[in-house]
Order: sequence, then structure tokens, then C-alpha cells
Amino acid sequence: MKKIVLFFAVIAMSAITISFSSCSKDLNLVEEESDNVLSLVEEESAVVVSGGFRAIGVPPCIDLSCLDLCGEVQEVRLMAGQQYEAGKVYVVNTSEKLFVGYLTTGDWKMSAIHLYVGACDMLPVNNAGNLVPGNFPHKVEFTELQSFYYVEIPLSELPEGCVCVAAHAEVVRVVDNEIVQSETAFGEGDKVGKNWFMKFDYCIAVCEDEPPVEVCYQDETAWVAGTRYVTKGNWATYTPYVANTTVDIFAGQNYLVGTATFSEVVDGKVTITLAALNGARLQDVAESVKIQGYNATPPSKNPAPGKFTTYKGTETTVTVDAFAFYGIHLDVQRVIDCPE
Repeated sequence: MKKIVLFFAVIAMSAITISFSSCSKDLNLVEEESDNVLSLVEEESAVVVSGGFRAIGVPPCIDLSCLDLCGEVQEVRLMAGQQYEAGKVYVVNTSEKLFVGYLTTGDWKMSAIHLYVGACDMLPVNNAGNLVPGNFPHKVEFTELQSFYYVEIPLSELPEGCVCVAAHAEVVRVVDNEIVQSETAFGEGDKVGKNWFMKFDYCIAVCEDEPPVEVCYQDETAWVAGTRYVTKGNWATYTPYVANTTVDIFAGQNYLVGTATFSEVVDGKVTITLAALNGARLQDVAESVKIQGYNATPPSKNPAPGKFTTYKGTETTVTVDAFAFYGIHLDVQRVIDCPE
């Protein structure tokens, strides 16, 4: 999956929150100290939301670089009154959600948005075939003018493939602390019906799985660490039993590939738990684990793991009779650098 580095981060200015009254064009501008995108978005209490979706004003991170996005961000102009470019509309999706972002620029601010995303033959239209924003399922009315807002919609609520997006906004132009123009705005696309209201197509991108990381292994003989059976030649080792202890497992004498943990004696039995380390694993053979218990000092000659009788199999948690010493042999695969 592709991570986007820049999304909505074109906002590189000090944010201005604008409070307004329906009875007056006088505005009260409050300068925010922060200069990031978060200051462009009000608390959730500043909006009235309806529709079966989750609308949030604060993105999970400032530039959405923490989201695993599929494909490229689609961008269209937000056209006010058919002829004024009031900002942009962005659409993108992850493997689970689709995001639609509104961004106004210049003197333009938003007082409300109405959004439809779905099957093209289900666009909310009247008898004349014209779009009816009031019937769009996703609606947000702001109690304070906004410059940025986005909506996230689960992909499970959308048809597969391509969808129609009708992104409507009620926008105003603010000059010298006064609303001087009010317009209807739409994300630029194809006209629907007899008026100029528009929709555009967005094809949901399919996230491609990351290629699996190649891991290479080498077969090795491994022993639970301890005292060598013989001082010369074979490096095989046996381990004295100590309750509630963990002992390292080495492959090829020098590679740490796991641990063996010994339990207390219960009813004459000891449970031995084997755990892998450093990516090692047991070989796919019938008897990759072989255990021999000794009550006296182990034989002073090279062991023959194929003749061990205490346990032979593939389990990594084994309960065996209690002994004073254990020889534990493993057929393992350790991780190595892959050849170029």
C-alpha cells in the first residue's frame, strides 16, 4: 500500500476562525496562534451533523501521512456560482474507508456541506433530473465558518468499483470582516439535469499487498546449552535439571535460536517448553525434537539422538519423567542472509 506524504497540507497559513450572526454581516475574526491544519477545524460541537456516516473535523494526523492510502488523491475544483473557484475537493480511499475533503481558499469560507457518494443511478434528483443537495445523505452545518473539513465513509457502505461523488457546499466570501457574497458550490464535474449542479466519478482504488519479505533459512543441529558430552569432536551438550529455569538453545554451536524452560516436578513429571528466537523454526521432519533423560552422569561418549527414548516428536511443550540431566537435541532452521 502506498503512503501519501502530502494531503491537505497545502494549508500553510495562519488559521482564522470566523464567527457570524444570521442577523448581521458584521463578523468577529479571531486569529489563532497555530499555523497548522488542525487550527482550521473546529471542535465537533461546532457542527450539526446528519446522515449515516462518521464525519470528523480533526484528521488523524495533520497531513494524513499516517494513513495507508490506496492509489492517488483525486482533486477537483470547488466551483462557486458556476464561475468562481472557491477551493478544492479531494477524494481518496484506504483499504477500509473513503475520504472526501473540502478545502476553501482565498476569501471563501464554508457554512455547510452536503455530500453524496454512491451508485450513479441513485443520485438524489427531482422530477426534472436536477440534483437536490438537501436530500444528500451526508450533511454538515457549521455554527462557525470553516476553511477545511473532511468526511470518512466506510467502503462497506459503498458499491465496488466506481462511484459518483456530488460534493456540495454553501460558501460565502469574506472581505474586511464582512460577508460580501454567498454562493452554492459544487465539486467540478459533469452537469446533472438542466441546471449546472455537478457530480464527478471516483474509482475506488484497490490496495495492493506489500510483497512478502523473503526469508532464507539454513538447516542446523541444535542443543540446549550445558556441558559437553565429550571434550573433543562433537559439541553436543546436556543440561542439569533446575526447576523454573530457562536455558539457551544454540544451533551450529554459536547461533542462539531459542530457549528451553523447565517446570517444577509435579507427580514425577517435568514440563519442558521450547521457544524460538531470532526467527528460527523447527525443520519440517517427523522427529525434530529428541530428548534423553539421565539420572546419573550422562555417558562420556558422543550421543546418538536417533536412539533417544525419553521423547521424540515435534511438540514444543513436552511433559516427561523427571531426571537429573537432559540431553535435548533439535533439528532447526536458522535465518541467514539471502543470496543476491
